[in-house]
Amino acid sequence: MARRRSEKCFREVFASGSHFQIGKTIGRECRDQALKMEKLFKSGMNDPGGMGFKKAIAYSKKSLPMSRQFCPESVEELEGYAEGTGIDFDTIYAMSCDYPQEGRGRGCTDICVNSEWTKDDVVYAVHNEDVGPYNQPFITIAHIRPKDEPAILAMNYGGIWPTAGMNSAGISLTGNALEPNDLRLGIPKGIPCRKVLRETSIYKALMASMPEGRGHSFNNIVCDSNGEIYSMEGSATAFDALYAEEGWMIHTNHYLSPKMWKFEANLHTRFSSIVRYNRAKRLFRRELGEVDMSTFKRVLSDHVGYYESICRHADPELGEWDQTKTIFSVAFDLTNKVAWVCWGNPCEGEYRKYEI
Repeated sequence: MARRRSEKCFREVFASGSHFQIGKTIGRECRDQALKMEKLFKSGMNDPGGMGFKKAIAYSKKSLPMSRQFCPESVEELEGYAEGTGIDFDTIYAMSCDYPQEGRGRGCTDICVNSEWTKDDVVYAVHNEDVGPYNQPFITIAHIRPKDEPAILAMNYGGIWPTAGMNSAGISLTGNALEPNDLRLGIPKGIPCRKVLRETSIYKALMASMPEGRGHSFNNIVCDSNGEIYSMEGSATAFDALYAEEGWMIHTNHYLSPKMWKFEANLHTRFSSIVRYNRAKRLFRRELGEVDMSTFKRVLSDHVGYYESICRHADPELGEWDQTKTIFSVAFDLTNKVAWVCWGNPCEGEYRKYEI
């Protein structure tokens, strides 16, 4: 079942059962999104700068055994999704994989804080999603109830590829894109995101976020309802676990750990990230002890550095495929298992409440 509340609100899908059945249900409900994403994927791969669609299929197949071993449930969902959408599984899996490309300075802003600093003793994990504006129609809020696993509420591309989410065990996954210089063939960086949301403890969630044999990595921010907050800064071959020792954390799109600095592909593409990181820290620090949803609205709507500000807007001087925009903002209340989602830029929209 899928529904959409209004024009400026994301589609919601509901799926339960086996992992294959979950994928199949989502595939049926999001077939229109999947077909458009498939078209964009093929077009991008066949562009002069791409490796070619057939080569991408062959390349991605080499990592499939590693993904099956690490998280067979995620692969089963993709197999069901392929059946539900009518798209060949090899294409769906290739769309899930990572390919060498030059970073364009895109990325997101994240804030996490434990109950020590919030008005109502709530643990929050908060995220602005900054990508090409053309991605906004592909976002779906997925409500998933697997057998014998926690229920999940996640912001997903095409209903199946999670970018931020939480589960009923109080585990959340948010984070930012990084541009490491050690990319290799391995487990795609999206697979660990899905596995984190299966877990019931911070220990297992951290393990899931950073598997050996990965080919790429996000900065995976993993939190739990106890207020444990970790930023797992990863590359393909190394990582550092940054702990929120003071009970709160900001992260954008460059490595903060000195251990990881050598893996930064090109710091010259990270100026937006640097500005957003320092600005968010300054604004958020002022609100410690009084943090609530209005805090996130203020900080994540900030325009210092516009267009490349915390609340990012498309720069008209750039081409369509080079623009970046905040397409949604989400605050996960891990204490009450509630998500507050804003469609589009937080400076313009309102946060709507969604429950697991």
